[in-house]
Amino acid sequence: MVGSYGQEFADAVVRSTPQHVLDRLDEAEELGLTPRDVMRQLLLGEPMEQDFGPTYGHALEVLCHHSGKLLGNAHWAGMRFRYFSMVEQALADIGVEFDPAELVLGGAPIDLPPIDDFPSIGFVEGYRIDAMADTLNAVDLELLTDDSIRGSVAEMREWARTCQAEGTGLVCFYY
Repeated sequence: MVGSYGQEFADAVVRSTPQHVLDRLDEAEELGLTPRDVMRQLLLGEPMEQDFGPTYGHALEVLCHHSGKLLGNAHWAGMRFRYFSMVEQALADIGVEFDPAELVLGGAPIDLPPIDDFPSIGFVEGYRIDAMADTLNAVDLELLTDDSIRGSVAEMREWARTCQAEGTGLVCFYY
């Protein structure tokens, strides 16, 4: 999608996006850019300001809100980054190799200026969703003794199943 749309689509994305999400693009005001300008640069493939990587990361999230589907993340919301390694270790303890941090550390699915802070972005391409689903479907949730971790793994499993059913990939953001 990125680089192949016109101003009309960029405007439609901005109009359909909740204000609290658009507010994340306010950093670009330092350059005299509006959310409309940022989305235009992203969607039309125009040059982006290299010092404002986080702003374009937020713009990608706006695009995902517009074109994708927000999946439930109650078990992942409000946690510290250390929680990723706790989930990874709990899975390893029952013989499953899966690092959930890769879901937010793999980088954006499109070229963006460097992001030295938040949001952290990761993605799983559509062709890799089956492997993710297979791994998570094989987890015996009853072996996970921590309720929070069990819920987090079940949630990731649901993400993979939803992506499989809809034939899409997965993009994750961490703040």
